[in-house]
Amino acid sequence: MKFFSNGLLTAVALLTFGMSQEICYAGTFLWGDINGTNVSFLDVTENNNEGTSLFAPEPGIGGPAAVGDTLHFVPQGFGSQSQGNSADLIDSMLSTTIMAMPGSGITDLSITELGDFSLGGLIGGQASAEVGAAFFWTVLEINNSPVSLGTQATNLIVDTGSGPNGGIYSRPSDDGTATIWSGVANIDLAGFLDSLAIDGTVTKLQLTFDNTLQTAADDVSTAFIQKKAIDISVNVVEVDPTVVPEPTSMLLLGFGLAVASVSRRRV
Repeated sequence: MKFFSNGLLTAVALLTFGMSQEICYAGTFLWGDINGTNVSFLDVTENNNEGTSLFAPEPGIGGPAAVGDTLHFVPQGFGSQSQGNSADLIDSMLSTTIMAMPGSGITDLSITELGDFSLGGLIGGQASAEVGAAFFWTVLEINNSPVSLGTQATNLIVDTGSGPNGGIYSRPSDDGTATIWSGVANIDLAGFLDSLAIDGTVTKLQLTFDNTLQTAADDVSTAFIQKKAIDISVNVVEVDPTVVPEPTSMLLLGFGLAVASVSRRRV
């Protein structure tokens, strides 16, 4: 592929679109349940198309660990690099169910990521390195009672680089070696319940997030980017496990059951 002035991002976008159609997540890595102090991270699972774990050492030789109520990952080889008129995309998806232990409720959580990138080459060359992540979460229980609520989404916000969420670096403005990048995604569960006028505290939710790195470089440039640390930090409060969400939450639950009943009658 030949890169023209101001055409690198377009070329990368076309390449990325083509490669994204081929991602089928052939590798699945299971770490099971990991207990923190006040929450448990259940069914921690990674899916990718690389044949090896990217988020952490493979099960049996290490893996993510809980420190307090934070699930810590040390990515292994989660990087993308390009040189000589090439482009590369690497992608991996992580999922877990976060459940509060008796007497605790979840108010919010944050996912932080840290890594570095390098861009360089001859004068006049073009290259780019990008990082991004999309987070999808669904509240499953409020005060230990099942509820039916829609899935929500947010993005990783990187504090450097261009793009709507940051995290896009290009030559020559971002040339450098081992330049640090960091990003965070905040999920305000208490605020979400308030917006729906639901009185209660989240005690269980499903979290899935898709992490992507990509690079592109012409024949006189090199590009490299890597993830080196990922933390899922959960904030909790004390709750009375005998209290059920009233009244809106139970109405939502009842509505979900009613819909299910109507569906069964129609069948």
